[in-house]
Amino acid sequence: MARRTPLWGAVQLDRLHATFLKMNASGVIFVAALNGSALGLGAEFAWACDLRVMADGDFFIGQPEVLLGINPGGGGTQRLTRLIGTHRSLVAILEGKPFTPAQALANGAVDDVVATGDVITRATELAEYFGARPREAIAAVKRSVYFGGSMSLTEGLHVERTEFLGTDQSEDGQQLMLDYLATTDATGELPLYNPDTYKQALESGRVPGGSTNGR
Repeated sequence: MARRTPLWGAVQLDRLHATFLKMNASGVIFVAALNGSALGLGAEFAWACDLRVMADGDFFIGQPEVLLGINPGGGGTQRLTRLIGTHRSLVAILEGKPFTPAQALANGAVDDVVATGDVITRATELAEYFGARPREAIAAVKRSVYFGGSMSLTEGLHVERTEFLGTDQSEDGQQLMLDYLATTDATGELPLYNPDTYKQALESGRVPGGSTNGR
């Protein structure tokens, strides 16, 4: 019966928001590979991802809903605001004018702009790079930022503290920290103060010598 009433639109939006929130809470890195233009829901899907790569060219991305007499409904007002700031988001959504790739990169709406033929390659590189970090830690960081970052400082710190205690007691977290302490004891130096060690950690997603479990 709901499909035959205006309530069905609300149900669909609720499901859409729930899907995007599950993405934000997961230990998976989502990268939007934009090899063309994205307006309305297409843009909102991109905003819901963790990273965005856009093709350079005569393309655009944004929220034109106001020109149709409606408000963005898939999260555009909330997610774009969190990406680029309140005022810039307000002006962009009120005007209904999309960003060019260069504008989107400059204001932080996308993370990289590359040639059309390189979009998938670059998006895959970013997914593999960030996805190399321990999965439980990725999920904890995402929840702390996406959810805690929208709360008051006190509430946000509570979210962060809860997530920290969870990762601190995880198998991966325990092993990596034990290895880190063992290396410190053996060398007399903190490993991440060594530039080469730090470089290796960034490339592999974990401090050298750590466990590969839990990815």
